Amino acid sequence: MYDAIVIGARCAGATTAMLLARKAYKVLLADRATFPSDIPHGHFIHKHGPRRLHRWGLLDRVVATGCPPVTSTTWDADDFPLVGKDLAVDGVAMGYGSRRSALDKVLVDAAVEAGAEVREGFVVEDLMTDGERVAGIRGRDKRKGAVAT
Repeated sequence: MYDAIVIGARCAGATTAMLLARKAYKVLLADRATFPSDIPHGHFIHKHGPRRLHRWGLLDRVVATGCPPVTSTTWDADDFPLVGKDLAVDGVAMGYGSRRSALDKVLVDAAVEAGAEVREGFVVEDLMTDGERVAGIRGRDKRKGAVAT
């Protein structure tokens, strides 16, 4: 029924599902949480993350959530601080300090827009196998208590 089943719809899972769906794979994205949801910390998007979000057409959406760009940094080497300022290339800052609830919602929505099917509030309880190959999942909807395959 699906080419890929991605378990976990936060940063890594939602983007994996989105990228696979954009390549026309039939994707199921499952997570026990419902979105938006919060976890007790933020998320600093840096290194390759800002450029990837820009390339995928999602950086403006992340920024629109109130996510501040980070364009300066200080590294304290005891004797003197090393300071970098205006750290942005083509309008993409070196980093962004996102709220997890906002970032995860943007990424899950992008996966859905790309064609992935999302099951929020779905607790995966078991993997179904066909020999050494995973052929499906078994779990339940947290809100309904129902078992699904």
